[in-house]
Amino acid sequence: MKFSNAKNIALVVAASLVAASAQAAAVDVAAVVTDIGAQAVPIGLIGSAVLLIVVAVKAFQWVRRALA
Repeated sequence: MKFSNAKNIALVVAASLVAASAQAAAVDVAAVVTDIGAQAVPIGLIGSAVLLIVVAVKAFQWVRRALA
């Protein structure tokens, strides 16, 4: 199957127009940003709880070593 030069150019132009229009479409990220913002408080609470447990374990070990 042979294409003439004009057909090749037309195919390249059509492909680049399709690619350009696909890239020009804006992506709506508002819902994702809102969801990430809503998860900040629970993640902070979980992080502080983990930190509290680590500090409590270290304090218990420190007191136990002091009494031994």
